[in-house]
Amino acid sequence: MKIIPLFLMFFLLFACAYKQAEVEKNFLKDKKLSAASKLKQIATVSYLSSLGISEKVSTTLIKFYSERGFKPVFSNDSTISKKGMKLQAELNQSLYYGIPNQRIKSIKENLHPLEKEALMLANFAVIVNDLNLGFFDFSAKKVKAISTISHQELRLKIKELDTIPASKLLLKQGPIDTNYHFLAKHLYNYCKKYTIDTTSFSLKTEKEDSINVLERVKKVLVSKKYLSEEADSAMTIETLKAFQLENGIGADAKLGFNTVKALNESTYDKVLRASLALDKLRSQAKKPSKHVRINLPEFKLYFFSDDTLRSEHRIIIGKVTNQTPELVSNINRITCYPFWRVPYSIASKEILPDLKRNKNYLAKNHYKLYSKEKEVDPTTINWSKYSSFPFQVVQQPGKWNSLGLVKFEFSNSHSVYVHDTPTRGLFNNTFRSYSHGCMRCEYPQELAKTILKYDSIGRKQPITSEIFDSIMKLERNYPIPLKNSVPIFIEYQSVVAYRDRMVFYIDLYNREKDLVAILKRESY
Repeated sequence: MKIIPLFLMFFLLFACAYKQAEVEKNFLKDKKLSAASKLKQIATVSYLSSLGISEKVSTTLIKFYSERGFKPVFSNDSTISKKGMKLQAELNQSLYYGIPNQRIKSIKENLHPLEKEALMLANFAVIVNDLNLGFFDFSAKKVKAISTISHQELRLKIKELDTIPASKLLLKQGPIDTNYHFLAKHLYNYCKKYTIDTTSFSLKTEKEDSINVLERVKKVLVSKKYLSEEADSAMTIETLKAFQLENGIGADAKLGFNTVKALNESTYDKVLRASLALDKLRSQAKKPSKHVRINLPEFKLYFFSDDTLRSEHRIIIGKVTNQTPELVSNINRITCYPFWRVPYSIASKEILPDLKRNKNYLAKNHYKLYSKEKEVDPTTINWSKYSSFPFQVVQQPGKWNSLGLVKFEFSNSHSVYVHDTPTRGLFNNTFRSYSHGCMRCEYPQELAKTILKYDSIGRKQPITSEIFDSIMKLERNYPIPLKNSVPIFIEYQSVVAYRDRMVFYIDLYNREKDLVAILKRESY
C-alpha cells in the first residue's frame, strides 16, 4: 500500500475544499436567481463563516435577513448603493470612533456585492456593540471577544441611517455622559485633521543634545502633519507651543523630558490611548451624584454634588518612584491641623540620614519620637548604629506640617490621602509629580468648606464656612466627621476632553503603555 506524504494529504484536502467552495459560490453567477434568493443562501452559519464572520455575529445576521425576507439593504446583484458605500467608508475608519481596526473584517474587492453587504452589516453590528458596551476588559487586561448587537437593534440602527449620516449615528453611540461625547467628537475631528502614522521617534532633550534643536523638532512636527516643509523657525516655535498645550505640557517651546516623550510617541499610539480613555468611560458604572474624582495624569481633583461640578482643584501627585495608586474609597473625615505619622520607609530613607548628621533635626522640624506609644528623647539615641528606623515619628500640627493645615481621610491599604501642603509654589508648575504618593491639593480649605456645605443638609448643627474658619483659628488638631461619607474615585485616564479641546496628557506612570501594546498585537 502506497503511503501519501502528510504535506501532500493536506494539499489535496485544501484543494478539494477550495474547489467545493467555488462550486458552492456558482449560484452568485446565476442571473435567474433573485438577489433575495442568493442572500438566503449566503445567510447561513457555514457560508458566513467562510467569509470570516463568527457564529455569534452570523446568528444576528441570519435573524435580521430572515425578518426582511432576505431582501438586501445596501446592494443588489451587481453593486453596492451609495448609502452602503458611505457606511463602509465610516466603518473602515473605525479608529476615528475609538474602535481598533482589528475589530472589523476586511472586505475584499473581488467579493460579490451581496457578500460585501453581509460583511458590512457584520462590521456595523460589532462596532455599534463595542461603542456601547466596550471592547476592552481592564480588570483582566485583555481585549473582549467579538460580540454584536441583537438583530432587533440592528434593524433599528439601519432604519436610523435613513434620517442621519453614518458618522453622526456612530458618534451618538455610547453612555449618556457629556465628557464621553466631547471626547468622541474631539477624537473624530483629530483623526480627520492629522495622519494616523505609526512612526515613533528618538529625539533627545536639549540637555542631552543642544545642536540643531529646532531642525530636529521641525522634522518630527512635519512628519506628524502639524507643519509644512516650508515653515520657518518662528512658525516651528509657535507650533511646538501649541503641540505642548495639546499634550498637557507648559508652552515654553523647550525640548524638555515631557515634550520629548510626547513628540517621540506616534500619532497611532496617541489615538489608541484616546480609544482606551473612551472605553474606560464606556465600562465605568455611573458615579453617585455626590463624589470626588481625581484623574492622576491630569493633576486635577473634581468635587461633584447633585451631578454638578462644585469645586475643581489642581493637585500634586506621586513621583514615578512613588506612584499614586488608583482606588475607590469614601472620604469620612476632614481633619484640621492634622498630625503626620511618618511612614517607615520615609523615616528610614530620609529622616534617619539627617538625624545622623544633626540630633536636633527632629525638634527643628516639629517631629516627636515614640516607642510603643511612649515618647522618646532623640538626643539620647546613638543614631550611628541604626541602618533602619526603629521608632515611630510624628510631626506635630502647624503650618510646618508636611500635610499642611487640612487633611481629607479615607480608608485604603496604601496609606494615601488628599491633603494640604506647606510648599504651595509647586502648584505653579504644569507637570506636578513630586509627592511620596499622597495627593496634595491646592486651596484645600475651600474644598473642605464646599464639601461641608453639601454635607450640612440634615445636620442639627451645620458646619458653615464661618464655623470652619473659627475651627481653623484654634490652630489645633480638630477632626470633623462627615454626616454622609463622600465616595472618592482615584483614576488614571491620560486622554481628556474639555468642551473646546482634547488633551493627550503624558502617560507619566506608563500604565497605558502596556495596554496600547496589547491593542497593537491583538489579532482579535
